[in-house]
Amino acid sequence: MSKFILLTVIILITEIVTAFLFALTAQIFYKKIGFDFKSIFKGVIERIFLFIALSNDYTQVLTFFSALKLATRLKHKEINSDGENNFNDYYLVGNLVSVAIAIGYVYLFKNTAHIAFLNRLLD
Repeated sequence: MSKFILLTVIILITEIVTAFLFALTAQIFYKKIGFDFKSIFKGVIERIFLFIALSNDYTQVLTFFSALKLATRLKHKEINSDGENNFNDYYLVGNLVSVAIAIGYVYLFKNTAHIAFLNRLLD
């Protein structure tokens, strides 16, 4: 199996699991039921963007990404039925997890040869 195919399969599985976890988290924090495919698609695009930039050693993209995400949510205020604004917590956790996943993809991409489990799959 080639490195490209292996990493593609790992990324696809991770994205599916991530979509389920984000949907579950949205139900807990944001009282949102079901899958929001628009948000899932945006998250995948964000992680692809971060993966491409970070795998090419453009670490300054993290600052740009953070500023862009902040600018898109500056005036977002939603109060839930308890009178609390849980959206900011959900948004922060989601972004941190998303960036961590993208960093994990870059790690796998750059260190595939040094990870014994992946080496066995490539043989």
